[in-house]
Amino acid sequence: MKLGTKLTLYLSLFIIIVLSVYGYFHILSRRDILIKKMKIEVETTGRNLKVSLEKVGIEREHEYVQDLIDSVEEYERTLGVIVYHQGKDLVFRSRSLDDPIGPYLELIKNSIKYNDPQEGFRSYKKAHIFAYAFPLKDKKGKNIGGVSILQHTSFMEEDIKRAEWSIFITILILIGGTVAFVLLGTRKWIAQPISQLMNGIQTMAKGHLETQIKLKGKDELSELARAFNQMAIDLKKAQEKIIQESENKLDLERSLKHSEKLATIGQLASGLAHEVGTPLNIISGRAELIQRRLEDKEGSKRNLEIIIQQTERITKIIKQLLGFVRKKRPEQKTLTLDLFLETLLDFLDHQIQKQGVKVVREWSDPLPPVIGDPDQLQQVFLNLILNAIQSMPEGGTLRLSVMPKWVSREDLGEDRRQYVVVSVEDTGLGMEKEVIQNVFNPFFTTKETGTGLGLMVSQGIVQDHDGWIDVKSEVGKGSVFEVYLPSLQ
Repeated sequence: MKLGTKLTLYLSLFIIIVLSVYGYFHILSRRDILIKKMKIEVETTGRNLKVSLEKVGIEREHEYVQDLIDSVEEYERTLGVIVYHQGKDLVFRSRSLDDPIGPYLELIKNSIKYNDPQEGFRSYKKAHIFAYAFPLKDKKGKNIGGVSILQHTSFMEEDIKRAEWSIFITILILIGGTVAFVLLGTRKWIAQPISQLMNGIQTMAKGHLETQIKLKGKDELSELARAFNQMAIDLKKAQEKIIQESENKLDLERSLKHSEKLATIGQLASGLAHEVGTPLNIISGRAELIQRRLEDKEGSKRNLEIIIQQTERITKIIKQLLGFVRKKRPEQKTLTLDLFLETLLDFLDHQIQKQGVKVVREWSDPLPPVIGDPDQLQQVFLNLILNAIQSMPEGGTLRLSVMPKWVSREDLGEDRRQYVVVSVEDTGLGMEKEVIQNVFNPFFTTKETGTGLGLMVSQGIVQDHDGWIDVKSEVGKGSVFEVYLPSLQ
């Protein structure tokens, strides 16, 4: 249940209880007032009647007494009047009164006995009445009799009922108006501002830091909205600062990596002098032989073939060297590696069949995509697959697997992250520990025609994609190269 609804419910319940209690006690008070009013009317009538009766003398003026009683009875609220003379045991009563009147005579006798008015609510022929009795005195102050006035209570009850309905309707109107005011007030001043704050928080949680909440006023919720807006502005600035710092850090890392590559050029240069010098010496020697044996066509043809091969070798070394040294930002494309590897296997189908290699595929399903440069990653996997095929001269099994894996790189201090691992496993010759330790070094190769730059360049490409390459190998059993690339999920 929302806060505004709760507040409205609790306030409405409190108001209903308070107004209901007030209405109840107000009705009781109104009832007491009407009863007192009726008693005052009866007492006033009684005082007038008392004065008249004590003047004339009850025992002598019978007709006057009866006329006096009849005149009082004409008042619509009066049921009847009973006059009692104690000495002569005379009883005068209204013509409308029949027996039994004993209880009311008894009430008169009690008033005479105690010399004090007596009153009470009674019932006369199923009609509710109020009986009021008081004593009569002679000129000497001696009690000679008494009077009982019977008053209808139905008129009072009708007045009470009208008063109750009036109060009840008034209370209902007050409750309805107050609840409506509370409902509208809480919706306008509490529910709607809180809803705006919640929507703003949810929008900000989705990454929209430019969110602003427009609340006017000087209450606490408006202050909270202004604090939220300031927080959104500060977070936006902090985000922009973090992005800028991240970009600067990435540029610095790229520059550092490039500097590391350039620092390696000294090492490359010494190897390059040897690697390029050897085929150049061969080219130079063969060219001299051609000059000396121009008449030997077969020998010249063979020498020219060797020159072309060595020239291609030099070109290959220089291209790989330029690819290592040249600073190039990887192209960002979404790749699904199982489909990517299938395409590469189609390219290499001729070499695979020629070498007598059996390919086993193990693709995980579903497989998360990765972000990378397709041309550069193609160079990496072509290099690894070709190396695996060439390590099995007598044929064997090439096992390719792609699967997601959660990894935490403690050396970088990063949290667990999902990577896509491409495993290239062969059943070839395998490598010794010394070879494994130097396999990514420039110009290190175990092949007669190798340049020693392929794995080094491949490792550099994978590192530019925030990944790495692991190697496991055993002589006579084969090798496993595992390429770790961050997944997009």
